[in-house]
Amino acid sequence: MAILAQRPHAFQSKFIACQGEGVETKPEGLFAIEVRFLAGLTQRQQDAFANAAMRWTKVIVGELPSVQVDGELIDDVLILAEGAQIDGPGGILGQAGPTHLRPFGAGDAAAIPAKGRMTFDTADLEELESAETLDDVIAHEMGHVLGVGTIWEQKNLLIGARTDSPAFIGAEARREFGVLIGEGPTDVPVENRGGRGTADSHWREELFRNELMSGFISSSGNPLSRLTAASMGDLGYEVDLEAAEPYDLPSLLRSFELRLNAMRSGVDMHAMLPILPTMLPDDCMEND
Repeated sequence: MAILAQRPHAFQSKFIACQGEGVETKPEGLFAIEVRFLAGLTQRQQDAFANAAMRWTKVIVGELPSVQVDGELIDDVLILAEGAQIDGPGGILGQAGPTHLRPFGAGDAAAIPAKGRMTFDTADLEELESAETLDDVIAHEMGHVLGVGTIWEQKNLLIGARTDSPAFIGAEARREFGVLIGEGPTDVPVENRGGRGTADSHWREELFRNELMSGFISSSGNPLSRLTAASMGDLGYEVDLEAAEPYDLPSLLRSFELRLNAMRSGVDMHAMLPILPTMLPDDCMEND
């Protein structure tokens, strides 16, 4: 399902993030995210996209194979960002995800997104600003564009999909989850409730609560943890786990508090519509 909506005050600009900073041009050999602003976003909202890209490029560091998409050479990830009038406050928050995946011939980078889109309802963006959750919500959805929950099945890293006990089985993430629970490598529990775009695509909310890639954002300060960074390594990215943000599993009391916050004022990430991506052909890859 594609969102077709009125787009106010059209303009175009871009932001490139690399190694956790904004850059004019991407350095060779390093990973970068280019966010291209299409329309409908205020400066504060554009800043949230820039902040999110800088967060992700702190933990993702290695260059990906360049590919041709729609006649344009992409190195490494291009995200089209926009605000649109959809259905007013509440309801549909927007639509986000990868639109084009690297081909099977890309080796370890096969199925890693090359291009994606993030569209948000402008009315909801204003509410996110007021609730001080805008930055984390944008960072969360950017995580999906980069592959969290959206390419797990293509990479054969999700077991138990559409059951009561889905889990992520990447070796790096299993090790980090084991550290969190004080045990050896352990399958990572994945969300088992909700419909498409909810179940099988987030860390399990009842356990992880305020981790960035769980299913609710109830307040600011949701860490991009070593677990999530490690899972990106399992997808085929080169990552720096030491650049991840501090995170511990919440205590029983803290978990209860976070659950109450989510029920009262949390942003349900399930209100985002998914995108069905296209796997690019092998001949899209740049020749050395």
